[in-house]
Amino acid sequence: MQSAIQQSKSAREALRQQVITATEEFRSKSRFYVTKDGTGWVVVSAADDRVYGRNTSYPQAIRYAESLERAIEAKSAPIMAVIKVRNIGERATRWAALFALALIVAGAAIS
Repeated sequence: MQSAIQQSKSAREALRQQVITATEEFRSKSRFYVTKDGTGWVVVSAADDRVYGRNTSYPQAIRYAESLERAIEAKSAPIMAVIKVRNIGERATRWAALFALALIVAGAAIS
């Protein structure tokens, strides 16, 4: 009986250490972190300490913070693609205008 209690305590301590490690890793990589607030958990911005959500359980708060991360990544990726496409379009327009100008000058020189 005593060994089962000791094993349970050591398993609980190992799980506690895993949670602490995962929390620190998530906090270092994320724009958001999760912290205890009264009876629930709060999702807070790492940049300006603004509260973005409150959840009753820690796993819910982590999932919410991860969904915020995915939403920000999805929102920022297409903007970069549009900028690149626009730059390519502007470059093509400039070359087409230069070619048209060369044709006009060549036509004027021939006539």
